[in-house]
Amino acid sequence: MKNHYYELMAVITLINEASVRCFLTLCETLSFTETAKRLYMTQQAVSKYIVKLEEDIGFKLFTRTHHYVMLTKAGENYYALFERLRKELAEMAEETRRYYAKLLKTLRVGYLEWLEISDSVTESLKKIRRENPEMKISLEKYPQQELNNLFFERKLDLIITYAEFSPKGVGIKKLKAFETPLVLLVSPDDPKAGENASANDFRREPFIKAAAASETLSESRNRAKRQCRELGFTPSEIIISPNLESAYMATELGQGVLVSTMLSRMSLHSELMCYPVGRSEELQCFWHEDQENPAVEKFAEYLNQYNAQTEKLYGRTKEVRQ
Repeated sequence: MKNHYYELMAVITLINEASVRCFLTLCETLSFTETAKRLYMTQQAVSKYIVKLEEDIGFKLFTRTHHYVMLTKAGENYYALFERLRKELAEMAEETRRYYAKLLKTLRVGYLEWLEISDSVTESLKKIRRENPEMKISLEKYPQQELNNLFFERKLDLIITYAEFSPKGVGIKKLKAFETPLVLLVSPDDPKAGENASANDFRREPFIKAAAASETLSESRNRAKRQCRELGFTPSEIIISPNLESAYMATELGQGVLVSTMLSRMSLHSELMCYPVGRSEELQCFWHEDQENPAVEKFAEYLNQYNAQTEKLYGRTKEVRQ
């Protein structure tokens, strides 16, 4: 059966498109004269294409006399085959058209649930919408592990998260979305907390770190140790929380200190004390390079451009104030 299939495909690849067109038209008209008229050819050209097709296939397709033209059994079989293929190709073309019509009118963006980035994201999405008025845009927020899972399941076209939580794998593209200052979050009940305190006052406090998606305890602990070294912290203990929400809660309860960013909703709206640590963190856009919707990469570029302009403007404002 397989050999027959490969033989058939080999024959089809050899067949000239004009030959098939002549064959199908002649099947309908059973007249070389009428076929030539319909295809704007000479009768000799039609005859040559039919002879070439018969040579490629290896069977006589028509019985020709001075009085009539009729299909042979082979002709009937190949007519049914070409008609079936033509129908299947038309159905496939329509199915493909519907797929791309839906694909090119949908953009699904996900981001880490604790991030306060709606203004910047909204501005970039508005630009996409102006270029594609019919596009349906979905903006969704999830915990880190679910965010990565949905990304790998192709249920989100693009995600925004911290560089340290970047999804790992082949064929993933990324682009900087934001750069935000890192801050140390401390419970207001901590005895050392106050307006005159600094991050350095808490460098020996227990250090809380949220585990990343699909990360082992050992990997989370090593990531926490690496960040402590970068910040010059020598904590009495490293506490790994199962997720970001648990990490914030542990900090509020005074169980330790937590490094976060100024784009974190908890940093902006909680009662936790915030102390700059003199470093910044990148948030990045991630998408699969084999996705075919141009709006995905465009959105990442617009977000990058928007925030680059905002950071530049913010820097100028700081210089003027100083």
